[in-house]
Amino acid sequence: MNLDYRNIGKLFSLNTLNVLLSIVYSTLTVYYFGTSEQIEAFFAASVLGTAISRFVQTGQLVEIVVPRYHKVKQEIGPQAAMSVIATLCNFMVGIAFLLVLLFILGRTWVVNLLVPGFAMPTKELVWQIFCWTGFLMPIQIATNLFQGMLNAENIYGKVEFTNTISLFITVLILAVWGQDGNVMALVIGLILSVLAQFATTVYYLRQVGYRHSFSFVNPYFPLRDLFQAIVATSSYMGSVQIYTFVFNAALSLLPAGTFAIYRYAEVIYGKVANVFMIPVSTVFFNEINRFINQDNGQLVRGFVVKNLNLSYFLGFLILLPFLAGGQYFIWTLWGGSKFNAQDVQRVYGLLCVFFAITIISGPYMIFRKLAVSVAHPNFLYGAWAVAHLFSCALGYWLMQVWGIAGLMMQVFAHSFLMMLIPIYAVYRNKAHYIGLHNPTETFKVTVAAAVAALAAWGASTIWVGFANYGKLSSLLVSGLLASITVLAFVGSSLYLKVQELEIVRKKIAQLLNKA
Repeated sequence: MNLDYRNIGKLFSLNTLNVLLSIVYSTLTVYYFGTSEQIEAFFAASVLGTAISRFVQTGQLVEIVVPRYHKVKQEIGPQAAMSVIATLCNFMVGIAFLLVLLFILGRTWVVNLLVPGFAMPTKELVWQIFCWTGFLMPIQIATNLFQGMLNAENIYGKVEFTNTISLFITVLILAVWGQDGNVMALVIGLILSVLAQFATTVYYLRQVGYRHSFSFVNPYFPLRDLFQAIVATSSYMGSVQIYTFVFNAALSLLPAGTFAIYRYAEVIYGKVANVFMIPVSTVFFNEINRFINQDNGQLVRGFVVKNLNLSYFLGFLILLPFLAGGQYFIWTLWGGSKFNAQDVQRVYGLLCVFFAITIISGPYMIFRKLAVSVAHPNFLYGAWAVAHLFSCALGYWLMQVWGIAGLMMQVFAHSFLMMLIPIYAVYRNKAHYIGLHNPTETFKVTVAAAVAALAAWGASTIWVGFANYGKLSSLLVSGLLASITVLAFVGSSLYLKVQELEIVRKKIAQLLNKA
Protein backbone atom coordinates (compact mmCIF):
# COMPACT_ATOMS: atom_id res chain seq x y z
CA MET A 1 0.00 0.00 0.00
CA ASN A 2 1.70 3.17 -1.23
CA LEU A 3 0.70 6.80 -1.26
CA ASP A 4 -0.65 8.11 -4.58
CA TYR A 5 2.46 10.16 -5.37
CA ARG A 6 1.39 10.76 -8.97
CA ASN A 7 -1.84 12.57 -8.09
CA ILE A 8 -0.22 14.27 -5.09
CA GLY A 9 2.52 15.51 -7.43
CA LYS A 10 -0.01 16.77 -9.99
CA LEU A 11 -1.85 18.77 -7.34
CA PHE A 12 1.46 19.95 -5.90
CA SER A 13 2.62 21.33 -9.27
CA LEU A 14 -0.57 23.23 -10.02
CA ASN A 15 -0.83 24.56 -6.49
CA THR A 16 2.79 25.74 -6.68
CA LEU A 17 1.90 27.80 -9.76
CA ASN A 18 -1.09 29.18 -7.87
CA VAL A 19 1.15 30.21 -4.99
CA LEU A 20 3.49 32.06 -7.35
CA LEU A 21 0.52 33.92 -8.86
CA SER A 22 -0.75 34.68 -5.34
CA ILE A 23 2.64 36.11 -4.38
CA VAL A 24 2.54 38.37 -7.45
CA TYR A 25 -1.01 39.42 -6.56
CA SER A 26 -0.18 40.14 -2.92
CA THR A 27 2.98 42.04 -3.91
CA LEU A 28 1.03 44.29 -6.29
CA THR A 29 -1.65 44.77 -3.63
CA VAL A 30 0.92 45.83 -1.03
CA TYR A 31 2.64 48.20 -3.46
CA TYR A 32 -0.62 49.87 -4.48
CA PHE A 33 -2.53 49.83 -1.18
CA GLY A 34 -0.13 49.02 1.69
CA THR A 35 -2.11 48.92 4.95
CA SER A 36 -4.52 51.69 3.93
CA GLU A 37 -8.17 51.98 4.94
CA GLN A 38 -9.20 51.01 1.40
CA ILE A 39 -7.50 47.63 1.54
CA GLU A 40 -8.80 46.99 5.06
CA ALA A 41 -12.31 47.74 3.78
CA PHE A 42 -11.83 45.29 0.90
CA PHE A 43 -10.60 42.59 3.27
CA ALA A 44 -13.54 43.18 5.63
CA ALA A 45 -16.02 42.89 2.74
CA SER A 46 -14.32 39.61 1.77
CA VAL A 47 -14.78 38.36 5.34
CA LEU A 48 -18.52 39.13 5.08
CA GLY A 49 -18.66 37.00 1.94
CA THR A 50 -16.79 34.21 3.69
CA ALA A 51 -19.29 34.43 6.56
CA ILE A 52 -22.11 33.69 4.12
CA SER A 53 -20.20 30.75 2.66
CA ARG A 54 -19.69 29.36 6.15
CA PHE A 55 -23.32 29.99 7.06
CA VAL A 56 -24.51 27.63 4.33
CA GLN A 57 -21.82 25.14 5.45
CA THR A 58 -20.65 24.25 1.94
CA GLY A 59 -17.45 22.52 3.01
CA GLN A 60 -19.06 20.51 5.80
CA LEU A 61 -22.02 19.44 3.64
CA VAL A 62 -19.67 18.28 0.87
CA GLU A 63 -17.83 16.12 3.40
CA ILE A 64 -21.14 14.57 4.50
CA VAL A 65 -22.61 14.18 0.99
CA VAL A 66 -19.55 12.68 -0.76
CA PRO A 67 -20.03 9.23 0.88
CA ARG A 68 -23.71 9.31 -0.24
CA TYR A 69 -22.57 10.35 -3.74
CA HIS A 70 -20.31 7.28 -3.98
CA LYS A 71 -23.07 5.02 -2.63
CA VAL A 72 -25.74 6.26 -5.08
CA LYS A 73 -23.28 6.06 -7.97
CA GLN A 74 -22.45 2.45 -7.13
CA GLU A 75 -26.04 1.32 -6.50
CA ILE A 76 -28.01 3.40 -9.05
CA GLY A 77 -25.67 5.11 -11.53
CA PRO A 78 -23.59 8.24 -12.17
CA GLN A 79 -26.46 10.52 -13.25
CA ALA A 80 -28.41 9.68 -10.10
CA ALA A 81 -25.34 10.50 -8.01
CA MET A 82 -24.86 13.80 -9.84
CA SER A 83 -28.49 14.71 -9.18
CA VAL A 84 -27.69 14.59 -5.44
CA ILE A 85 -25.09 17.35 -5.95
CA ALA A 86 -27.57 19.33 -8.08
CA THR A 87 -30.25 19.23 -5.39
CA LEU A 88 -27.81 20.30 -2.69
CA CYS A 89 -26.55 23.10 -4.94
CA ASN A 90 -30.07 24.44 -5.55
CA PHE A 91 -30.79 24.72 -1.83
CA MET A 92 -27.44 26.20 -0.81
CA VAL A 93 -27.30 28.78 -3.62
CA GLY A 94 -30.86 29.89 -2.83
CA ILE A 95 -30.08 30.34 0.86
CA ALA A 96 -26.87 32.23 0.07
CA PHE A 97 -28.70 34.59 -2.29
CA LEU A 98 -31.25 35.46 0.42
CA LEU A 99 -28.46 36.08 2.96
CA VAL A 100 -26.67 38.44 0.57
CA LEU A 101 -29.88 40.43 0.11
CA LEU A 102 -30.35 40.57 3.90
CA PHE A 103 -26.81 41.85 4.48
CA ILE A 104 -27.16 44.51 1.78
CA LEU A 105 -30.53 45.73 3.03
CA GLY A 106 -29.11 45.97 6.54
CA ARG A 107 -26.53 48.50 5.31
CA THR A 108 -23.80 49.03 7.95
CA TRP A 109 -25.37 47.28 10.95
CA VAL A 110 -23.66 43.99 10.07
CA VAL A 111 -20.42 45.85 9.33
CA ASN A 112 -20.61 47.48 12.79
CA LEU A 113 -20.71 44.02 14.36
CA LEU A 114 -17.83 42.73 12.27
CA VAL A 115 -15.35 45.64 12.51
CA PRO A 116 -16.41 48.04 15.30
CA GLY A 117 -12.91 49.52 15.41
CA PHE A 118 -13.10 50.93 11.87
CA ALA A 119 -13.98 54.59 11.25
CA MET A 120 -17.48 55.23 9.85
CA PRO A 121 -16.27 56.18 6.32
CA THR A 122 -14.37 52.89 6.18
CA LYS A 123 -17.47 50.99 7.32
CA GLU A 124 -19.47 52.66 4.54
CA LEU A 125 -16.82 51.59 2.05
CA VAL A 126 -17.04 48.00 3.34
CA TRP A 127 -20.79 48.00 2.66
CA GLN A 128 -20.35 49.53 -0.81
CA ILE A 129 -17.76 46.90 -1.79
CA PHE A 130 -20.00 44.12 -0.48
CA CYS A 131 -22.86 45.39 -2.66
CA TRP A 132 -20.64 44.57 -5.64
CA THR A 133 -19.01 41.37 -4.42
CA GLY A 134 -21.74 39.84 -2.25
CA PHE A 135 -23.65 38.33 -5.16
CA LEU A 136 -20.52 36.43 -6.14
CA MET A 137 -20.96 34.19 -3.10
CA PRO A 138 -23.85 32.08 -4.51
CA ILE A 139 -21.74 31.53 -7.64
CA GLN A 140 -18.68 30.65 -5.54
CA ILE A 141 -20.72 28.22 -3.43
CA ALA A 142 -21.99 26.45 -6.57
CA THR A 143 -18.40 26.29 -7.87
CA ASN A 144 -17.16 24.77 -4.60
CA LEU A 145 -19.90 22.11 -4.63
CA PHE A 146 -19.16 21.16 -8.23
CA GLN A 147 -15.42 21.06 -7.53
CA GLY A 148 -16.14 18.73 -4.61
CA MET A 149 -17.90 16.43 -7.07
CA LEU A 150 -14.93 16.54 -9.47
CA ASN A 151 -12.62 15.54 -6.61
CA ALA A 152 -15.04 12.75 -5.67
CA GLU A 153 -14.65 11.48 -9.24
CA ASN A 154 -10.87 11.33 -8.67
CA ILE A 155 -10.40 14.00 -11.34
CA TYR A 156 -7.34 15.63 -9.84
CA GLY A 157 -5.84 18.86 -11.17
CA LYS A 158 -9.01 20.27 -12.77
CA VAL A 159 -10.03 22.18 -9.65
CA GLU A 160 -6.55 23.60 -9.23
CA PHE A 161 -6.42 24.63 -12.90
CA THR A 162 -9.64 26.62 -12.52
CA ASN A 163 -8.00 28.39 -9.58
CA THR A 164 -4.97 29.13 -11.78
CA ILE A 165 -7.14 30.82 -14.40
CA SER A 166 -8.95 32.77 -11.67
CA LEU A 167 -5.69 34.02 -10.15
CA PHE A 168 -4.20 34.95 -13.53
CA ILE A 169 -7.19 37.17 -14.34
CA THR A 170 -7.04 38.80 -10.90
CA VAL A 171 -3.33 39.60 -11.28
CA LEU A 172 -3.85 40.97 -14.80
CA ILE A 173 -6.69 43.30 -13.77
CA LEU A 174 -4.76 44.57 -10.74
CA ALA A 175 -1.61 45.19 -12.78
CA VAL A 176 -3.52 47.20 -15.41
CA TRP A 177 -5.97 49.20 -13.27
CA GLY A 178 -4.64 49.13 -9.72
CA GLN A 179 -1.73 51.53 -10.06
CA ASP A 180 -3.72 54.59 -8.97
CA GLY A 181 -4.73 52.90 -5.71
CA ASN A 182 -8.41 52.58 -6.66
CA VAL A 183 -9.98 49.69 -4.74
CA MET A 184 -12.38 49.05 -7.65
CA ALA A 185 -9.48 47.33 -9.44
CA LEU A 186 -9.57 44.68 -6.72
CA VAL A 187 -13.37 44.45 -6.94
CA ILE A 188 -13.43 44.08 -10.74
CA GLY A 189 -10.61 41.54 -10.61
CA LEU A 190 -12.51 39.50 -8.02
CA ILE A 191 -15.73 39.56 -10.06
CA LEU A 192 -14.05 38.45 -13.28
CA SER A 193 -11.97 35.77 -11.55
CA VAL A 194 -14.98 34.18 -9.83
CA LEU A 195 -16.94 34.16 -13.10
CA ALA A 196 -13.97 32.64 -14.94
CA GLN A 197 -13.55 29.97 -12.26
CA PHE A 198 -17.24 29.07 -12.50
CA ALA A 199 -17.16 28.92 -16.31
CA THR A 200 -14.08 26.67 -16.28
CA THR A 201 -15.71 24.37 -13.71
CA VAL A 202 -18.86 24.13 -15.87
CA TYR A 203 -16.67 23.15 -18.83
CA TYR A 204 -15.16 20.27 -16.83
CA LEU A 205 -18.62 19.22 -15.65
CA ARG A 206 -19.75 18.90 -19.26
CA GLN A 207 -16.77 16.62 -19.92
CA VAL A 208 -17.90 14.17 -17.23
CA GLY A 209 -21.49 14.24 -18.51
CA TYR A 210 -23.03 16.36 -15.76
CA ARG A 211 -26.56 17.64 -16.43
CA HIS A 212 -27.95 20.07 -13.90
CA SER A 213 -31.48 19.74 -12.56
CA PHE A 214 -33.22 22.66 -10.88
CA SER A 215 -35.46 20.39 -8.85
CA PHE A 216 -35.61 20.71 -5.05
CA VAL A 217 -36.97 17.16 -4.66
CA ASN A 218 -34.67 14.17 -5.13
CA PRO A 219 -35.52 10.51 -4.40
CA TYR A 220 -31.84 9.77 -3.70
CA PHE A 221 -31.47 12.72 -1.33
CA PRO A 222 -34.80 13.25 0.49
CA LEU A 223 -35.48 16.59 2.17
CA ARG A 224 -35.43 14.82 5.53
CA ASP A 225 -31.86 13.67 4.94
CA LEU A 226 -30.82 17.13 3.76
CA PHE A 227 -32.42 18.67 6.84
CA GLN A 228 -30.63 16.16 9.08
CA ALA A 229 -27.31 17.00 7.41
CA ILE A 230 -27.91 20.72 7.96
CA VAL A 231 -29.01 20.20 11.58
CA ALA A 232 -25.94 18.04 12.22
CA THR A 233 -23.71 20.97 11.31
CA SER A 234 -25.96 23.85 12.46
CA SER A 235 -24.34 24.21 15.88
CA TYR A 236 -20.96 24.25 14.19
CA MET A 237 -22.17 26.85 11.69
CA GLY A 238 -23.49 29.10 14.45
CA SER A 239 -20.30 28.88 16.46
CA VAL A 240 -18.18 29.65 13.38
CA GLN A 241 -20.24 32.78 12.74
CA ILE A 242 -19.79 33.90 16.33
CA TYR A 243 -16.07 33.17 16.14
CA THR A 244 -15.73 35.07 12.84
CA PHE A 245 -17.45 38.19 14.14
CA VAL A 246 -15.78 38.20 17.58
CA PHE A 247 -12.31 37.51 16.16
CA ASN A 248 -12.58 40.21 13.49
CA ALA A 249 -14.09 42.66 15.98
CA ALA A 250 -11.07 42.17 18.25
CA LEU A 251 -8.75 42.43 15.25
CA SER A 252 -10.30 45.74 14.16
CA LEU A 253 -9.65 47.20 17.63
CA LEU A 254 -5.89 46.61 17.32
CA PRO A 255 -3.61 49.40 15.96
CA ALA A 256 -4.38 50.69 12.45
CA GLY A 257 -3.05 48.45 9.71
CA THR A 258 -3.10 45.26 11.81
CA PHE A 259 -6.28 44.04 10.10
CA ALA A 260 -4.61 44.29 6.68
CA ILE A 261 -1.35 42.74 7.90
CA TYR A 262 -3.19 39.73 9.33
CA ARG A 263 -5.10 39.23 6.08
CA TYR A 264 -1.91 39.42 4.02
CA ALA A 265 -0.34 36.74 6.24
CA GLU A 266 -3.48 34.60 6.16
CA VAL A 267 -3.66 34.66 2.36
CA ILE A 268 0.00 33.65 1.94
CA TYR A 269 -0.34 30.87 4.52
CA GLY A 270 -3.50 29.56 2.87
CA LYS A 271 -1.82 29.35 -0.52
CA VAL A 272 1.29 27.64 0.85
CA ALA A 273 -0.90 25.13 2.73
CA ASN A 274 -2.70 24.46 -0.55
CA VAL A 275 0.60 23.50 -2.16
CA PHE A 276 1.87 21.12 0.51
CA MET A 277 -1.05 19.93 2.65
CA ILE A 278 -4.25 20.04 0.59
CA PRO A 279 -2.95 17.57 -2.06
CA VAL A 280 -2.19 15.06 0.70
CA SER A 281 -5.59 15.45 2.40
CA THR A 282 -7.57 15.50 -0.90
CA VAL A 283 -6.08 12.24 -2.16
CA PHE A 284 -6.25 10.80 1.37
CA PHE A 285 -10.01 11.46 1.68
CA ASN A 286 -10.89 9.61 -1.50
CA GLU A 287 -8.52 6.69 -0.85
CA ILE A 288 -9.44 6.26 2.82
CA ASN A 289 -13.13 5.83 1.95
CA ARG A 290 -12.20 2.80 -0.18
CA PHE A 291 -10.24 1.26 2.69
CA ILE A 292 -13.02 1.96 5.21
CA ASN A 293 -15.55 0.21 2.97
CA GLN A 294 -13.30 -2.86 3.13
CA ASP A 295 -13.46 -2.60 6.96
CA ASN A 296 -9.77 -3.41 7.22
CA GLY A 297 -8.46 -1.63 10.31
CA GLN A 298 -4.83 -2.52 9.64
CA LEU A 299 -5.02 -1.12 6.10
CA VAL A 300 -6.64 2.12 7.30
CA ARG A 301 -4.18 2.56 10.16
CA GLY A 302 -1.18 1.97 7.90
CA PHE A 303 -2.43 4.54 5.39
CA VAL A 304 -3.00 7.09 8.17
CA VAL A 305 0.54 6.58 9.49
CA LYS A 306 2.07 7.08 6.03
CA ASN A 307 0.18 10.35 5.55
CA LEU A 308 1.05 11.57 9.05
CA ASN A 309 4.75 10.93 8.42
CA LEU A 310 4.58 12.80 5.12
CA SER A 311 2.73 15.78 6.63
CA TYR A 312 5.24 16.01 9.50
CA PHE A 313 8.14 16.14 7.04
CA LEU A 314 6.36 18.73 4.86
CA GLY A 315 5.58 20.88 7.91
CA PHE A 316 9.28 21.37 8.64
CA LEU A 317 10.06 21.77 4.94
CA ILE A 318 7.71 24.79 4.94
CA LEU A 319 8.70 26.28 8.30
CA LEU A 320 12.50 26.06 8.34
CA PRO A 321 13.43 27.98 5.16
CA PHE A 322 10.93 30.71 6.02
CA LEU A 323 12.32 31.08 9.54
CA ALA A 324 15.77 31.49 8.00
CA GLY A 325 15.11 33.88 5.13
CA GLY A 326 11.51 35.01 5.52
CA GLN A 327 12.19 38.57 6.72
CA TYR A 328 14.54 39.27 3.81
CA PHE A 329 12.07 37.75 1.33
CA ILE A 330 9.11 39.80 2.61
CA TRP A 331 11.27 42.94 2.56
CA THR A 332 12.19 42.17 -1.06
CA LEU A 333 8.57 41.72 -2.13
CA TRP A 334 6.66 44.20 0.00
CA GLY A 335 9.07 46.63 1.66
CA GLY A 336 8.57 50.25 0.64
CA SER A 337 6.88 53.54 1.48
CA LYS A 338 3.49 51.86 2.06
CA PHE A 339 4.89 48.85 3.93
CA ASN A 340 7.73 49.76 6.29
CA ALA A 341 10.18 47.64 8.31
CA GLN A 342 7.80 47.42 11.27
CA ASP A 343 5.06 46.08 9.01
CA VAL A 344 7.51 43.49 7.66
CA GLN A 345 8.39 42.39 11.20
CA ARG A 346 4.73 42.00 12.13
CA VAL A 347 3.75 39.99 9.07
CA TYR A 348 6.90 37.85 9.44
CA GLY A 349 5.97 37.03 13.04
CA LEU A 350 2.44 36.05 12.04
CA LEU A 351 3.66 33.91 9.15
CA CYS A 352 6.15 32.12 11.42
CA VAL A 353 3.22 31.16 13.66
CA PHE A 354 1.10 30.14 10.67
CA PHE A 355 3.87 27.98 9.20
CA ALA A 356 4.57 26.40 12.60
CA ILE A 357 0.89 25.44 12.60
CA THR A 358 1.42 23.38 9.42
CA ILE A 359 3.11 20.79 11.61
CA ILE A 360 -0.18 20.23 13.46
CA SER A 361 -2.54 21.13 10.60
CA GLY A 362 -1.43 18.00 8.75
CA PRO A 363 -2.80 15.67 11.46
CA TYR A 364 -5.89 17.89 11.71
CA MET A 365 -6.75 17.56 8.02
CA ILE A 366 -5.99 13.83 7.93
CA PHE A 367 -8.02 12.95 11.04
CA ARG A 368 -10.80 15.35 10.03
CA LYS A 369 -11.22 13.49 6.73
CA LEU A 370 -11.19 10.19 8.62
CA ALA A 371 -13.54 11.42 11.35
CA VAL A 372 -16.30 12.57 8.98
CA SER A 373 -16.33 9.04 7.55
CA VAL A 374 -16.50 7.11 10.84
CA ALA A 375 -17.83 9.46 13.55
CA HIS A 376 -21.37 10.69 14.12
CA PRO A 377 -21.75 14.21 12.66
CA ASN A 378 -23.68 15.48 15.70
CA PHE A 379 -20.79 14.70 18.05
CA LEU A 380 -18.08 15.90 15.68
CA TYR A 381 -19.60 19.25 14.77
CA GLY A 382 -20.94 19.77 18.27
CA ALA A 383 -17.43 19.43 19.68
CA TRP A 384 -16.06 21.81 17.06
CA ALA A 385 -18.81 24.26 17.98
CA VAL A 386 -17.74 24.24 21.64
CA ALA A 387 -14.10 24.68 20.58
CA HIS A 388 -14.99 27.72 18.46
CA LEU A 389 -16.95 29.37 21.26
CA PHE A 390 -14.17 28.80 23.78
CA SER A 391 -11.56 29.94 21.27
CA CYS A 392 -13.34 33.19 20.40
CA ALA A 393 -13.64 34.15 24.08
CA LEU A 394 -9.99 33.27 24.67
CA GLY A 395 -8.89 35.10 21.53
CA TYR A 396 -10.76 38.30 22.35
CA TRP A 397 -9.15 38.39 25.80
CA LEU A 398 -5.67 37.59 24.47
CA MET A 399 -5.83 40.32 21.81
CA GLN A 400 -7.16 42.94 24.21
CA VAL A 401 -4.44 42.18 26.78
CA TRP A 402 -1.44 41.29 24.61
CA GLY A 403 -2.19 42.97 21.27
CA ILE A 404 -0.26 41.47 18.32
CA ALA A 405 1.40 38.88 20.58
CA GLY A 406 -2.06 37.84 21.78
CA LEU A 407 -3.16 37.48 18.16
CA MET A 408 -0.26 35.08 17.53
CA MET A 409 -1.12 33.05 20.65
CA GLN A 410 -4.75 32.86 19.57
CA VAL A 411 -3.91 31.62 16.06
CA PHE A 412 -1.86 28.75 17.49
CA ALA A 413 -4.28 27.88 20.32
CA HIS A 414 -7.28 27.73 17.97
CA SER A 415 -5.51 25.39 15.54
CA PHE A 416 -4.39 23.11 18.36
CA LEU A 417 -7.91 22.84 19.79
CA MET A 418 -9.39 22.06 16.38
CA MET A 419 -6.81 19.30 15.82
CA LEU A 420 -7.61 17.44 19.05
CA ILE A 421 -11.31 16.95 18.28
CA PRO A 422 -11.15 14.70 15.16
CA ILE A 423 -8.40 12.61 16.77
CA TYR A 424 -10.64 11.97 19.79
CA ALA A 425 -13.68 11.36 17.55
CA VAL A 426 -11.85 8.62 15.61
CA TYR A 427 -10.55 7.09 18.86
CA ARG A 428 -14.08 7.14 20.32
CA ASN A 429 -15.69 5.39 17.33
CA LYS A 430 -12.98 3.36 15.59
CA ALA A 431 -10.01 3.12 17.92
CA HIS A 432 -8.39 0.46 15.74
CA TYR A 433 -8.20 3.05 12.91
CA ILE A 434 -5.99 5.33 15.00
CA GLY A 435 -2.50 5.58 13.62
CA LEU A 436 0.19 7.80 15.09
CA HIS A 437 3.44 9.10 13.71
CA ASN A 438 6.03 6.37 13.32
CA PRO A 439 8.38 7.07 16.29
CA THR A 440 11.52 6.19 14.36
CA GLU A 441 10.60 8.35 11.36
CA THR A 442 9.48 11.21 13.62
CA PHE A 443 12.81 11.10 15.46
CA LYS A 444 14.75 11.14 12.17
CA VAL A 445 12.80 14.14 10.82
CA THR A 446 13.13 16.00 14.14
CA VAL A 447 16.91 15.48 14.21
CA ALA A 448 17.16 16.63 10.58
CA ALA A 449 15.09 19.71 11.44
CA ALA A 450 17.36 20.51 14.41
CA VAL A 451 20.45 20.25 12.18
CA ALA A 452 18.84 22.55 9.61
CA ALA A 453 17.83 25.06 12.30
CA LEU A 454 21.42 25.19 13.60
CA ALA A 455 22.72 25.67 10.06
CA ALA A 456 20.24 28.50 9.49
CA TRP A 457 21.15 30.20 12.76
CA GLY A 458 24.85 30.00 11.99
CA ALA A 459 24.37 31.43 8.50
CA SER A 460 22.06 34.24 9.70
CA THR A 461 24.76 35.68 12.00
CA ILE A 462 26.78 36.71 8.95
CA TRP A 463 24.29 39.32 7.73
CA VAL A 464 22.81 42.43 9.34
CA GLY A 465 19.11 43.36 9.58
CA PHE A 466 16.98 43.14 6.44
CA ALA A 467 16.16 46.87 6.38
CA ASN A 468 19.82 47.64 5.61
CA TYR A 469 19.65 45.92 2.22
CA GLY A 470 18.26 46.89 -1.15
CA LYS A 471 15.76 44.72 -3.01
CA LEU A 472 18.26 42.63 -4.96
CA SER A 473 20.66 42.16 -2.03
CA SER A 474 17.78 41.20 0.26
CA LEU A 475 16.52 38.66 -2.27
CA LEU A 476 19.97 37.10 -2.58
CA VAL A 477 20.37 36.85 1.20
CA SER A 478 16.89 35.35 1.51
CA GLY A 479 17.58 32.77 -1.19
CA LEU A 480 20.95 31.86 0.28
CA LEU A 481 19.60 31.39 3.82
CA ALA A 482 16.62 29.37 2.61
CA SER A 483 18.84 27.22 0.37
CA ILE A 484 21.29 26.48 3.18
CA THR A 485 18.40 25.47 5.42
CA VAL A 486 16.70 23.26 2.84
CA LEU A 487 19.97 21.58 1.86
CA ALA A 488 20.79 20.92 5.52
CA PHE A 489 17.30 19.51 6.16
CA VAL A 490 17.09 17.36 3.03
CA GLY A 491 20.73 16.27 3.32
CA SER A 492 20.28 15.24 6.94
CA SER A 493 17.04 13.44 6.05
CA LEU A 494 18.79 11.50 3.29
CA TYR A 495 21.68 10.64 5.60
CA LEU A 496 19.23 9.40 8.24
CA LYS A 497 17.23 7.59 5.52
CA VAL A 498 13.90 9.28 6.20
CA GLN A 499 11.32 6.98 4.64
CA GLU A 500 9.52 9.50 2.41
CA LEU A 501 12.75 10.77 0.85
CA GLU A 502 14.04 7.22 0.43
CA ILE A 503 10.96 6.37 -1.66
CA VAL A 504 11.50 9.44 -3.84
CA ARG A 505 15.23 8.69 -4.18
CA LYS A 506 14.55 5.11 -5.27
CA LYS A 507 11.93 6.20 -7.82
CA ILE A 508 14.38 8.72 -9.31
CA ALA A 509 17.10 6.06 -9.41
CA GLN A 510 14.75 3.67 -11.24
CA LEU A 511 13.90 6.34 -13.81
CA LEU A 512 17.60 7.10 -14.37
CA ASN A 513 18.40 3.41 -14.79
CA LYS A 514 15.64 3.05 -17.39
CA ALA A 515 16.98 6.11 -19.24
